[in-house]
Amino acid sequence: MKAMRLGSGLVLAWLLLCPASSSGQQAAEASGPRPGPRTESAGASASAAVPLYRIVLTDGQTLASYGEWTRVGEAVVFSLYLGEHGGTPRLHLATLDAARVDWSATAREREAVHAAAYAARRGEADYAEMTREVTAHLNAIVQVEDRAAQLRHAEAARRLLAEWPATHHFYRAREVQQFVSLLDDIVGELRASVPGARSFALDFGASTVPAEPPAPTPPPTLQESIQQALLAARLTPAVEERRSLLESAEALLAGSSDRVPGVWRAPMLASVRSELAVERRADRDYRALQRAALHDARRAASRADVRGVERALTRVRQRDVRLGHRRPQLVTDLVARLEAELDAARRLRLARDQWAARMRVVDAYASAVDRPLDALRDSRRALEDIRRLAGPSPRRLERLDTALTRAMVQLRGVIVPAEATVVHGVLTSALQLAATAVRLRTTAVATNDMPRAWEASSAAAGAMLLVDRVHTDLRALRERPSLP
Repeated sequence: MKAMRLGSGLVLAWLLLCPASSSGQQAAEASGPRPGPRTESAGASASAAVPLYRIVLTDGQTLASYGEWTRVGEAVVFSLYLGEHGGTPRLHLATLDAARVDWSATAREREAVHAAAYAARRGEADYAEMTREVTAHLNAIVQVEDRAAQLRHAEAARRLLAEWPATHHFYRAREVQQFVSLLDDIVGELRASVPGARSFALDFGASTVPAEPPAPTPPPTLQESIQQALLAARLTPAVEERRSLLESAEALLAGSSDRVPGVWRAPMLASVRSELAVERRADRDYRALQRAALHDARRAASRADVRGVERALTRVRQRDVRLGHRRPQLVTDLVARLEAELDAARRLRLARDQWAARMRVVDAYASAVDRPLDALRDSRRALEDIRRLAGPSPRRLERLDTALTRAMVQLRGVIVPAEATVVHGVLTSALQLAATAVRLRTTAVATNDMPRAWEASSAAAGAMLLVDRVHTDLRALRERPSLP
């Protein structure tokens, strides 16, 4: 009797498996897209070729994504599908706050699209391959007489069936469930007849195969596409994106007089144009605010007017409140730039206060080096003659040497403030080079030594360059600090 029951179970399993190929087309159609009746579809011609994913929002509304969406941190980026024009999909890049998405429902929608694509491309072929493997195990059960071997084949067939749906998008999951239930009975009978295998330990949890995923939602109608463009415009945090989405909705409405009800189209077009006007006015207002604030802040910062920059910052925040906080990113960037100007104003204020406090010391230093500088200025014509190997006379060289030696003595007695360390070093080098040029020229004249005269020329050229630098550095030292 047990053998008869086992045989009848195998026969029934074969009957279920054998017609699989003949009914494959029907099963594939049942698992594929099942669009319901639609009044008008904006992208019906592309629905079979283009995967449209539904992003489900927490309030139940949906947005059609052309291809899969991408999550980047706390933002969702996707191509909003707005129907077709001349056979080409209308797409608009859109950004959404991830917190607004119902991720469980969105994941189910994505799985529905994946399952439909799998059913259309590989489902039936993979299913046929799986049934061939299961049939081979069922054939082996009949062909072998050893009950333990029969049990191994039955368990292998049952395991293959139980695991297959979860890894194949639950394609034809209901039929697989029937196979698994039959094999549960067969495995149970075989275990009862195999010594040492009486404890029935099959994982019955695997027998409960989830239902096949629902068919993907059909492409949106033109009216739905317009509504989704408006929804995305109101949800996106990006200003340029919002305006562009509104413009896309306006264009769709303007060109849809013969495809959507006029009683719906007219007020919707008026609403979109009103929102666009608000956005454009906000652009003008915020651009004017940005220009005025930066101009005032930079002007105040150049005067080291810290309070003036602070007033510009305050005006920006107050004006943003009156404008309704409509450009948060622009205001954030503007405030950052104004705070940089405020920091520059504070630094300049400190530098100018320090400069004012130290000007008495700097002026004292400048007065102390007047005579050495006069000596260098008076020697400039003579140094030019030495540089050009054009003199001066021995008597002029003697007087110049005396003046430069006296200037060096005077310079050693000058108290040098920290601010003048560099310029004092340059002044000292200029005097030393000038004195060297005079001595070398004097030696060249006494010995008729042309190479020595050229050495004097080089020293004189260096002294003259350093003198010019001393005058420039002294002027800079006494200038009030300013912004770069």
